[in-house]
Amino acid sequence: MYRAVLLLCGLAALAACAPFPELEAMGPDAAPPPQLLPIDELLSQAGATTPDPGPGLAARAARLKARAAAIAATPPAT
Repeated sequence: MYRAVLLLCGLAALAACAPFPELEAMGPDAAPPPQLLPIDELLSQAGATTPDPGPGLAARAARLKARAAAIAATPPAT
């Protein structure tokens, strides 16, 4: 058990020393990060928003509850 833990720690230490090629490939002439913008400006660029599903879901829930009440009110078939 002790050897397995020691081996696992050794492998983790070796993996921590691995180079990151994607970071090294960026180099000093990499593009600057994107500029941060206010959320209102981003939302205005996004275009039309999706409609609120709340009222439709509430109406569907009411219909299902009415249907369940009607089913519960009917006597069971014998």
